[in-house]
This record gives sequence, C-alpha cells and structure tokens, in this order.
Amino acid sequence: DQGRLEIMPGTAAPEPDPKHAGPSAGVRFGRDVLARWGFTVVLVAVWEIAVRVGIIDYHFFPAPSSLFQATWIDITSGKLASDSWGSFQRVVAGLSIGIAVGVILGMAMAMSRVVDAMFSLPVQVLRAIPPITWIGFAILWFGLGSRPAIFLIFLGVVFPILLSTYAGVRQVDLIYLRAARNLGARGWMLFREVILPAAMPSILTGLRVSIGLAWILMVVGELIGAPSGLGATLMRAQDYDQTDRMLAYMLVIGFYGYVSDLGVNRLTDYLLRWQRGMGD
Repeated sequence: DQGRLEIMPGTAAPEPDPKHAGPSAGVRFGRDVLARWGFTVVLVAVWEIAVRVGIIDYHFFPAPSSLFQATWIDITSGKLASDSWGSFQRVVAGLSIGIAVGVILGMAMAMSRVVDAMFSLPVQVLRAIPPITWIGFAILWFGLGSRPAIFLIFLGVVFPILLSTYAGVRQVDLIYLRAARNLGARGWMLFREVILPAAMPSILTGLRVSIGLAWILMVVGELIGAPSGLGATLMRAQDYDQTDRMLAYMLVIGFYGYVSDLGVNRLTDYLLRWQRGMGD
C-alpha cells in the first residue's frame, strides 16, 4: 500500500530524521527550570511592585525586599540558624518516633488478624482526633519546652504512616507470595524479599504526607511554650506586630518543608529505582 514503509530482512532501519527528533537534554532542562522558577520569579516581582506603588498595604503584607531584610538580620546574628536547628531537632525526634511506631504497628496489623482486631478500633478513633486538641494534655504531661512539640508531631505523623504501611502490606499480590513460598522463601526472607519491597511505595507515600504534617505541628507545638525555634519566633513577632518577620519566618518554614519533600523524593527514587512509571 502507498505510504507503508517496509523493511526487508537483513536491511538496517532508517535513521530518524533529526528535524523530527525530540528536544535535546539541554532544551528539556531549560524548559523544566523555566517552568519551575519562572512563574515564582514573576509572582515575586509583581508582589514587590504592588506593595511599592501602594496597591497592597505594606503593614498587612510586606514586600519581598522587607522580608529579605528581616531574614538577613537574623541570618547575620545567628538567630535563624539557632531557631532552625531547634525546630529541626523537634521535627526529627517526633517524626522518627512516629515512623517507627507507625511502620511496626502497621505491619503487625496487616500480617496478623489478632493484632488487627486488637488495634483497629483504637487506631480509627484516635486518628480522627485532631492533634491540636491534645495541647492541654501535652502541657499537663510534659510541661513546657520541646517535649510537648515532639508529642504533637508524633501524634500527627504516626497515623498516616501506619495506615499507608497497613495498606501497602495488605495489597501485596498473593501470586508473589505463593511464588516466593514455592521457591523456598519463609519467615524473614519472605518479608525482606517480597513483602517489604512491595509495600515500600505505599510507605514512602505516607512518609511524604507525614513530613508536611510534621512541620505544621512543629509550629503549633512551639507556640505553646518552646523557648526557641521558628514557631516561637513567629509567635513573638506576632506579639510585637512585626509583620515582616512573621511572613519571612512563614516562608522559611515553607521552604524547609519543600526541601524535606525533595529529600523524600530523592529517597523514593533511590529505594524504588527498580520501579519505573510515567514520570521516568
């Protein structure tokens, strides 16, 4: 038929026409950078201009240049580094405890009917209670300082991790389990080679959700009596009507959350390098 290209046996396939080839790696990289940062740069520029010409009241929403000045003062004095370190320690502590409890309990519930029956009702009831409502008990049990913040972070992250782990283990295909057992896999080997890799995508999704919640609850926890930290400084700035420092620290917290999310994405790419999807 006309228009059909037939390749006879023994002949090489024709080379693709460079004119119709896809964009080069450099072009794709530039396009990705423009898409990622271009809109943000334009948005910041419009924000700055709107404040300077009086469209936006400076007191209610300071300009980006003012935020930079407020942040630079705390950077040069070392205050931002000290606050960031204190908040980072609380996030890591609460997140680590939440991940350990959530993964262990989630796997136990998914792999044992008895454990599932024991913990299912308490987990479903407790996860419906907002962590912020535990503030009174957190202060009563742990006093003021870092421990109430760590407790609130733990409460916020443990249930997403637990449920994602539970779902990941329960969704392991029985065909894989039967094939592994037929090949002699039992006990720890079956868990390590089949169950854990199959559940890992779901666990990492829960981890990504939990990290965002950890930064949110870090601020809430530090508002109730932490001596230092990003949330504590944010609260003091609010008391003294320092809107530029308030907004600057809000954006700093958001930036840390963004960096944490990037870290989880890199970890996901490494641990799931055997898995390929649409984004690859």
